[in-house]
Parts: sequence; structure tokens; C-alpha cells
Amino acid sequence: MKKIIYLAGLGLAVSLFTGCATTQLQTQAKMTRSIFLNPVRKEQRTVFVAVRNTSGQNVHLKNKIISQLRNKGYRVIDDPDAAKYILMVNVLFANNAKEANAANAAGTAGTVGAVAGSMSSGRDGIIGGLAAAAIGGILGKATEDDIFRMVVDIDIKEKTNQNVSVSDGSSIGQATITNQRRAGFANQFAGPIGSKDGAGKLNGNMTEEKNQNYETHYIEKRTRIFAEATKMDLSLSKAMPILEDKISKSIAGIF
Repeated sequence: MKKIIYLAGLGLAVSLFTGCATTQLQTQAKMTRSIFLNPVRKEQRTVFVAVRNTSGQNVHLKNKIISQLRNKGYRVIDDPDAAKYILMVNVLFANNAKEANAANAAGTAGTVGAVAGSMSSGRDGIIGGLAAAAIGGILGKATEDDIFRMVVDIDIKEKTNQNVSVSDGSSIGQATITNQRRAGFANQFAGPIGSKDGAGKLNGNMTEEKNQNYETHYIEKRTRIFAEATKMDLSLSKAMPILEDKISKSIAGIF
């Protein structure tokens, strides 16, 4: 009887973590602010596309953006002076973060194992707790989610035949990315998401303020897009095309 109770408790501790990993790909894309462009005739749907990448990763975004725009009936041209719209894109961040579940998973599994084991005897409870903690730690490590993110700045200039008076006052700071716990039982006990590439953290401690008054023939609008892909054992080579697709579709959605 003791053995059955012990095994049942250990099995319960193990089962708590077997279904907690993100086994199905989860993606999202968010825009910091909406951009509304004036509707134009079909022959005026021309775009000049410039894509920059300061993330340090190999990101292939330009061709996907062009493909999405062409699917919407826009003609991508090489002359910015002849284009109705100038689309400028810069990839600020493209990297991964790792969700650390092992330590807390071990602690939770150990508690469950100890409770189940204590139903039979104190000694069995300790043994059950230790065994469940070990297995829980292994499972917690095995079920870590890989989280890949991309942050992109968007600047769109719309040409107009009228003079546009611009008073440009802005405060520019470094992008800050915060982490949230993932859904699932194990993730409720997980520690903070840590980077696999080092312990450094970039804070928004640099600010630049400027004020300009000038006239132009462009109406300029800016936004920022954040995309994320999450799945257990997701690799960089598989995540980047997914993020590129999400970003390119979001950008094309503006037009």
C-alpha cells in the first residue's frame, strides 16, 4: 500500500510538468501605435523600401516586405523621389530569451512528492520528495520554452503636393524589453526569463531631445512593431523566418 501511494504521488509530481511546455508554436505581433495612410488611386500606389538592420543578427526582411506589398497591389520602385510612399525600416532587436523552469519545477515537484509520501510515513515522504524534486528538475529543464523576439522601427513618408509645416519635437531613448511568465502550471513556478547569450541588460538610460521647424512635401508617421515566437526547442534558424513573416505582414497591413 505504501509503495502504491508513493508511486502515485511521484507520478502526480511528474504529470504536473509533462503537459506544461509550449509544444504548439505561439506567435504574436503588436504595434505601438496605429498608422493611417490616405487612400490613393491605383496608379499612385508606389513605394520605395529601405531596410536597415542594427540587431546584429542575420535578418532577411526586405524581400518579404516587398512581396507582401506587391500582393496588395503596390509597385515597389528604386527612386524615392518618384514614389508616393517612402518606407524605412530598422531592425532594432532580434534575439532569444530562455525560460528557466528547472529550479522551481524541482521545488514544486518535491513538495507534491513529499505530501504524497507523508501519507504513508515520514521517511517515505522525504524520499518521495527528493525523488520527485530530482525528476521535476529534469523535466523542468527539458520543458523550457525558447522565446525569440524581434523589434522593428517603422518610418513612413507620404508625398503630398502641398507644403507641410513641421515642428518636430521628440525624445528618443533605447528600446526596453520586459519579460512575462508564460501560461501553464509549471510556468507559474518558473523563475524569470534569462538570456542565453549573457547576463547583460540594456536599460533605457540614453535620451536625446530635439526640436526642428521646417517645410516638406511629406507627411511622416512612425511606429514600432514587436513580434514573438515561443515553442519548446525552437531554434534560431526556425524562429527568424517566423518573425520575419509576422513583421512583414504587419508592415504591409499599414498600406
